[in-house]
Amino acid sequence: MHFQSINIDELRPAPYNPRVKLKPGDKAWKKLERSLEEFDLVQPIVWNKRTGHVVGGHQRLEVLRHRGVLDVDCVVVDLPLDREKALNVTLNNAAVASDWDSDKLLDLVGELSTLPDFDATLTGFDNQELRDLLLMPDPEFQPSPSTNMDTDAATVQATLSIPQEDWESASEYLDDLLGNFPDVRLNLRKD
Repeated sequence: MHFQSINIDELRPAPYNPRVKLKPGDKAWKKLERSLEEFDLVQPIVWNKRTGHVVGGHQRLEVLRHRGVLDVDCVVVDLPLDREKALNVTLNNAAVASDWDSDKLLDLVGELSTLPDFDATLTGFDNQELRDLLLMPDPEFQPSPSTNMDTDAATVQATLSIPQEDWESASEYLDDLLGNFPDVRLNLRKD
């Protein structure tokens, strides 16, 4: 394995890559594009010289191609196709990575969120995700004028009233809930 700058036209996406291809304008595309603009390519593309396939970094490569980059820093491997495919899955497999340490993540993101002149969305979390993660009130939240809960049959709305003295311990349970169910939205209002 070694590092090499390779012309972008020589980097062929693996036809078997199981990741869904991002498109310009996708939410994840925008986050990745912003990360590359801010931090540059800190995770090189993995390229197999034996097959000419990109093994890891397909999404980063597409963003770089869209930006007009001509040469890309790559980690070069020399693998037979079967091992290349296994490495591709491993590099993209969330089960290979560990889970967040919720307390450390909350502390770190909370700290970054309070820094003056620092944009915490550089972490890859958007403003809504940061509010959900940190259990911060949504400044744009407007309670529904209707109490009818049947407005969307696919959504269940729940209202909790938590005494101030119980908030700290209750918020830990809510953190766990949000961590386990990423599609759950929590809107906070402090009276």
